[in-house]
Amino acid sequence: MKRFYVLIVAMLTFVTASAQTEMTTTEGKTLYKTTSKRRVSIHDPSVVFNPTSNRYYIFGSHKAGAYTTDMMNWTQANPKWKVGSNNNALNKNAFVTPAVKKVKKGGVEVDFPQFNAMDWAGKTDANYNIDGNMWAPDVIWNPTMNKWCMYLSINGDKWHSSIILLTADNITGPYLYQGPVVISGFDNGDHSFKDTDVELVLDTLDALPSRYNGTWATTTKPSLPNNIDPCVFYDEEGKLWIAYGSWSGGIFMLELDEETGLRDYDVTYTTSGGDPYFGKRIAGGYYVSGEGPYIEHIGDYYYLFMSYGFYSPDGGYEMRVFRSSNPDGPYKDASNHNAIFTSYVMNYGTGDSDTRGMKLMGAYNHWGVQTVGECAQGHNSIIAAPDGRTYLVYHTKFNNGTSNHQVRVHQVFVNKDGWLVAAPFEYNGETITDEQIATTQPFTEEELAGTYDLLIHKYKMDYQNMEEVTPISITLSADGKIRGDKNGSWSIEEGTGYIRLSLGGIIYNGVVFEETMDGNGANVISITAISKSGVSVWAYNPTLPSTGIKDLKTSQGLKDAWHTLDGRCLNSKPTTKGLYIQNGKKILIR
Repeated sequence: MKRFYVLIVAMLTFVTASAQTEMTTTEGKTLYKTTSKRRVSIHDPSVVFNPTSNRYYIFGSHKAGAYTTDMMNWTQANPKWKVGSNNNALNKNAFVTPAVKKVKKGGVEVDFPQFNAMDWAGKTDANYNIDGNMWAPDVIWNPTMNKWCMYLSINGDKWHSSIILLTADNITGPYLYQGPVVISGFDNGDHSFKDTDVELVLDTLDALPSRYNGTWATTTKPSLPNNIDPCVFYDEEGKLWIAYGSWSGGIFMLELDEETGLRDYDVTYTTSGGDPYFGKRIAGGYYVSGEGPYIEHIGDYYYLFMSYGFYSPDGGYEMRVFRSSNPDGPYKDASNHNAIFTSYVMNYGTGDSDTRGMKLMGAYNHWGVQTVGECAQGHNSIIAAPDGRTYLVYHTKFNNGTSNHQVRVHQVFVNKDGWLVAAPFEYNGETITDEQIATTQPFTEEELAGTYDLLIHKYKMDYQNMEEVTPISITLSADGKIRGDKNGSWSIEEGTGYIRLSLGGIIYNGVVFEETMDGNGANVISITAISKSGVSVWAYNPTLPSTGIKDLKTSQGLKDAWHTLDGRCLNSKPTTKGLYIQNGKKILIR
């Protein structure tokens, strides 16, 4: 049983001894105030901040959306479509006729293809239903256009997909279809390239070049992308980019025109490292798993997030991270592995023979007061927020025999090596920033000494049989030793929150800080760290050295109050013999 370790001290003059005792998890659940959040179930959440309303919005697949002001409690706010004077148009009518008729190429206005995204996706599928095929939108404010821009995947069978642009004056719409950004699945037949912007990019063609024949999904060639999962961002120089793609040919990037939000038709690409139409490949290829790209500039680097595996609860879905000094790569992990594959490999699950990318987390259970395991975390977005903190937003599924899912938010920190580490618990209003981590030491070595629950997010996991990692126990001693289920050493960099753990001969670099445990309001010492090989570890010690128990059911966090073990608040120091709680310590009065 996990235990909350606390000190018994004598408080009355006739007390002559003190000793160690333990607070069990059951006692902890009783004493701490139960907390909950207002949840939403949105697949593939993409986060954006609206400074006008001071709200964070997320947009997800199948026309889903929500907002929050505190990154903890969400309110549903689905977007709407505009067609003509109809500000709440049906999905089947929303992506038919582009508003843009002309674009510029070489300084000259040229005709823009009137691309029917709905028809393209369902042209050869008699049972096609657009309602379940509006995938993974990304929304961004374009100050040049003075518009909210939504980049949306319209998914079709056999790679007949497109990413389109819609714009609105208000963040939740109504959004008006402007035109296609990039299209996949074209051929010389029913899905003719003549109906796309291919000739606008490659010039007039009698027939498609051979490189587009039969290479949409194969493990023997780099392949071409399925045009889904857009991520649009401004780089540090103000250039607008889109990253997109999925299994098949991997993740590609294009430069966009800041004035229209559409493709910049004056930028050219080659077959070396990419494709003249699809742009530059930055990850994946050879039908290796990987989707949901998201790029954010944090600190000194651009970080590329990918979701490997399949998004079902038993599909091995998990987030991997790469970084680059440039917005279009090359993106590599701490072991210098490139995010681009040069041949087919299995890159998730027990057959994972290619462990590249920094793994933020995987399936886990019994963490804190958790009773249902979380799994298949992925298709995340991330935001370096105006409040100085960085928030990871993703959907998670559960190890409970269902396909249910919910949105989760964890704060993310940059460790001393410039790699990202996720907080062990959900975001619960903590105010710590990376700047504070780099300049302030939160605890002394003596205060950090104690017993911790440790979670190791290993790479190879049997997801098909719902494997999940669970906590083990370690003790950090003030002399820098680690003992318990794992042995090793630890140290904190003086004057900072940077911590170094050596566990079983593997070095993990991370941060230590105070955060609130999910579900019961207890403040704990938390450690999050990552190894050079990309394996993350989380640890927490439930006994804070100074603040102790907070948010007790009856005291509402009155720090100096006395309480009985069942959580009742007393008006003064007790005079009756027995066991009590004060300042997070279990006090024996004799």
